[in-house]
Amino acid sequence: MPGFPAGHLWRTEVHTRQLKAAVAGCGGIAQLHISCIRRNKHADVVAVCDVNEERARATASAFSIRNHYPDLRQLLQTEQVDVVHITTPPQSHLALSIAAIDAGCNLLVEKPMALNPDEADRMIEAARARKVRMGVVHDQLFLPVVLRARALVDQGSIGEPLWVHLTVSDPENSPLVLDREHWCHALPGGIFGEMLPHPLYLARAFMGTLKTSAVHCQKLGKRDWMRCDELRVILEGHRSVATITASVNGPSDIRTIDIAGTEACLHVDISSGVLTRYTATQRDRLSQGQENLRTGFKWLTGTGSAALRILAGRHHTGHRALIERFVESMVSGTDLPVEAEEGREVVGLQDAVTSRMGL
Repeated sequence: MPGFPAGHLWRTEVHTRQLKAAVAGCGGIAQLHISCIRRNKHADVVAVCDVNEERARATASAFSIRNHYPDLRQLLQTEQVDVVHITTPPQSHLALSIAAIDAGCNLLVEKPMALNPDEADRMIEAARARKVRMGVVHDQLFLPVVLRARALVDQGSIGEPLWVHLTVSDPENSPLVLDREHWCHALPGGIFGEMLPHPLYLARAFMGTLKTSAVHCQKLGKRDWMRCDELRVILEGHRSVATITASVNGPSDIRTIDIAGTEACLHVDISSGVLTRYTATQRDRLSQGQENLRTGFKWLTGTGSAALRILAGRHHTGHRALIERFVESMVSGTDLPVEAEEGREVVGLQDAVTSRMGL
């Protein structure tokens, strides 16, 4: 199976002290980054910034962070920082990344890495010139259930992969959907500009290099701030195909992956953390019923155990695993969990999709 690019384009000196991190952007995802960094003995957050200074102040206070700033450049002029986590809306990723790179800082950038391939290329070229390292947050690649599925595919458990179908659906009453002023609605592709990176990088992880074959978008709902609320995408690979269903009209949150191979199929329920393998042989009604019971039990126990891990503080989210690997790579000088070039490939796919949506 294809993997991430071997090696990276630059290396920095191996750090023997605790990494000093700054977080640019103090929204909800920033709090997750801060919590994950704080769990790692090799790193700490020394400052945060946000254009909303009150939000920056509140975040600093909530996490007992020494300093906060209204501007990243001001932060970088004042603080000695090794790594900047970019957790702002994608519209600001280019400018903030260039500011951090100019200051000689390494980067971890939230998805999507940039608004378009040109922006991603400018970020990569700037990082090369300054010999700093830049990683991208493709967090669902590091969820335990996704790692298990990838291992099964790599081991040949389903035979040769033929197709993958990914479903991502936000409920129609979610805050992201209902907030007409949310930044996601101003992205290329509207709200799908925020939703698409996950299924795109997951599709690449299972099927390798892909190109956009067909895109269909439609409006079913009555929200006047959305020109499209249903999206279907077909991607072509080498002897394989990937399809994506994206919606904001359903009654609940859905995140699933279905992978078909020449010998068996996998169903991955990301929300519950349940992985089910189906053989490709014909089954009678009794065996089908037994399989349904086993699947139901897996779903119940998987969902229950995930809830218990969350309550106990032991639930390893994709962010936590990715940030742990990112810190380790910075300390040891090894490969980043997701290199900037991988992020750029996903931005290119997304740009090809959203440009066909006609929004």
